[in-house]
Amino acid sequence: MRKTFALILTAAITLCGCASLRMTPEEKAAIEATVQENLDNRSFTIEVDQMNPLRGGTRHVNNYSLQVDGDRLISCLPYFGQAWNLPYGGGKGMNFESTIRDYIETVPKGDLREITLTTNNGEDSFVFVIDVFSNGKTSIRVRSRNREPIEYQGMMRTDPQSDK
Repeated sequence: MRKTFALILTAAITLCGCASLRMTPEEKAAIEATVQENLDNRSFTIEVDQMNPLRGGTRHVNNYSLQVDGDRLISCLPYFGQAWNLPYGGGKGMNFESTIRDYIETVPKGDLREITLTTNNGEDSFVFVIDVFSNGKTSIRVRSRNREPIEYQGMMRTDPQSDK
């Protein structure tokens, strides 16, 4: 009897929490429009909350981001993995600002836009493949010449004041 009550209470709390997370159609449309506008302007910030190194499990992270502003890339990302040829002391890692050499955008599905960026930070060459869904969820895959690949997940900022 006690286990049944605990199970019912847990289910009720979970359902109440999920109900508060639902968005109205107007809120959903506003977020989709903002995401579309940010991508069209090539001006967006992705707040990263997970990283998936090639070796090891998923790690939750805080206060990391990737920003694209026209032809400029600002990478403030953590890195965990093997590196082969680095400057003494580790170098810049994934924390750098550089000019974007190539920016290619495709639409493989209706609600998904894939952006491929290439850049160089003076120590290494990088290819960023960013998948952005219409709701703002993102996945970032990074390949470089001197480090193992790594993947990040996060959300695009959609509030207007946060990028300023």
